[in-house]
Amino acid sequence: MTIIDRIKYDGTSNGLQWLIYKFPSEQFVLGSQLIVNQGQEALFIKGGEILDLFGPGTYTLTTLNLPILNKLVNFAFGGKTPFTAEIYFINTTVNLDMKWGTTTPIPIEDAKYGLILNVSARGQYGINIIDSRLFVSRIIGAVQKGTITNQLVILRYFNGLINAKIKSTTAEYMIRKRISFLEISQYLSELSDVFKEAINDEFVRFGIEIVNFYCEAIAPKKEEYEKFRNDKEKIAIGKDFYIEDRTFDLLEKIVENHMSIDSANTSINVVRQMENILLGKTQNVNNKNNKQVICQKCGAMNRLEMKFCERCGNEFVVNSICKHCGTYIYSGMKFCGNCGQKL
Repeated sequence: MTIIDRIKYDGTSNGLQWLIYKFPSEQFVLGSQLIVNQGQEALFIKGGEILDLFGPGTYTLTTLNLPILNKLVNFAFGGKTPFTAEIYFINTTVNLDMKWGTTTPIPIEDAKYGLILNVSARGQYGINIIDSRLFVSRIIGAVQKGTITNQLVILRYFNGLINAKIKSTTAEYMIRKRISFLEISQYLSELSDVFKEAINDEFVRFGIEIVNFYCEAIAPKKEEYEKFRNDKEKIAIGKDFYIEDRTFDLLEKIVENHMSIDSANTSINVVRQMENILLGKTQNVNNKNNKQVICQKCGAMNRLEMKFCERCGNEFVVNSICKHCGTYIYSGMKFCGNCGQKL
């Protein structure tokens, strides 16, 4: 069995990034020379227990600089006593080329226009191993001799965490700031800092520091973005135009699905009332001050003093007053026309 008396690792031959390298031999002797390059640390492990850690420099291994190992191995006095140990070289330089991206679309409601979009996010970050003992013990499992471990182990381990944090943080940030997806590109720098703060503690728990965390884009799919932009323009033109446009969409679906006329009328009326609420422009249509009420049969607006609908002849009968906002409740109403509360 070959006894190694010079321990060193100079990095990958092709210049690719690496995080961990396990030295190919476990047989050493006291008096061996250990060379740790700049940007590296060497970690000694025996029986699964982390023993001694060496920073950059050149060392002649003795019982003096292997104090913990000295307690586990019955070193003979003097001479080049053999011993076994696993040695890991850890790259402590910054690895910048770490990509992240959401694996599935995130359904988020646009804070300004109330439209729900499925969005994706992507970006880049850098890491630095700041605690080699913690990093190896918590993330690196059984590694074969002479094996190089690259940054993909980090991507695999933390991808789920990043996705979860990005989803919740994006929704909370956009709602709190009332930012639309049409404006989000202006906030990517600030949002990147928010993301970093949200996930940094979890990385530190494993001995890793996030050096940079950039969000390069947050956006829905192209077809959803175009639909969202069109809807936003319709909202800007006016509520009535938007509602009529949505009603035509519904009528097309009715024709396609052969819906009955009664069901169609009911659906159209619901669309008109609910979209008024969603657009944030609901009029107090049955309030005394506005002198109007919505017909529950055809959706037409009528003066409050009318007893019958001016469009379809439906009779208006006041049953009670809404306990939420104090406006009149008419026969057949399931929701208050003023505040939208279920009756």
